[in-house]
Amino acid sequence: MKMKRLDELFEVRNGLASQDVVRSSHKLNDNWVPFIRPSYRQDTSIDAYVNKYLVPSDSLYPQGTLYVSTNGQGSHTYSYVSVSEFVPNSDVAVLIPLHEMSLGEKLYYALCITKNRFKFSYGRKPKGDKLKKIMLPARSEMPSYVNGISEERISKDLFDSIDLSALSGKATDTSGFNTLVPLGELFDVENGVAASNLLRSKTKRSENWVPFIRPSYRQSTSIDAYVNKYLVPQEKVFPKGTLYVSTNGQGSHTYSYVSATEFVPNSDVAVLKPKRKMTLREKLFYAMCISRNRFKFSYGRKPKGEKLEAIMLPSTISEQFNDIELLPDSLI
Repeated sequence: MKMKRLDELFEVRNGLASQDVVRSSHKLNDNWVPFIRPSYRQDTSIDAYVNKYLVPSDSLYPQGTLYVSTNGQGSHTYSYVSVSEFVPNSDVAVLIPLHEMSLGEKLYYALCITKNRFKFSYGRKPKGDKLKKIMLPARSEMPSYVNGISEERISKDLFDSIDLSALSGKATDTSGFNTLVPLGELFDVENGVAASNLLRSKTKRSENWVPFIRPSYRQSTSIDAYVNKYLVPQEKVFPKGTLYVSTNGQGSHTYSYVSATEFVPNSDVAVLKPKRKMTLREKLFYAMCISRNRFKFSYGRKPKGEKLEAIMLPSTISEQFNDIELLPDSLI
């Protein structure tokens, strides 16, 4: 696939420092527009409202503008297309296409940029040259479905149906979910094995050798080596269908998966043993929910011990998840 640097596709512009604007916690009238901050959800990204006639005209951007969070504890690199006029703060960069782009193309690039989040954990920020050097698919590589999306339908779904007056920047939408409980109420947490105590092999020597799992942002790249399952404590050999989570790893923390084979976790991976009987569908649902908590653990904070057990999860599976078809007996 042909790739291009972000700055070959977009001009990068910075936002305004908070001290440079007069802000209001409420939208006083139609002259007041959202002052956007970094957020892991677009509907919580409004920090305040500012009068668009009291800010530099080149700091006011129209509906349909692509922007990206360049800072924020756990909110960096999230990219969105604006649903109204707005003014970005100094931790938000605006991306102006160098050539005319459809709304569908902007949404596609917002997704691609967000997928680069794993590169900027532990204090690394997608600012300046680091942001400009992000590699993105060239426009000629745009998937066919992007061009097939109805511009009119996108505009209606993305813009017209959103009530901006309800976006306070602090509200959390929990519609569709049931009671939240700490992870520790649903699972017993068991830690992995230190690599220094094991005989490892780069290849699978026989059926007795199983994957030794490390943290990874993709399950398919999480095999660190292979270990003989009869040469490790038997309570550290876990069966196919086991839920586990990365508790460390530069950019790989908090990712959670359900194992596709027998495995042994390393010391940076925690196994979650359900306190009640759970189906494969339930485990996959909780793996998704746990991974969604990644934003809480950037900048050196790790989901270990009490921090992991304190993650809040739905007490039962969401009804919407029951409608998803699972591949029979296949996870990868």
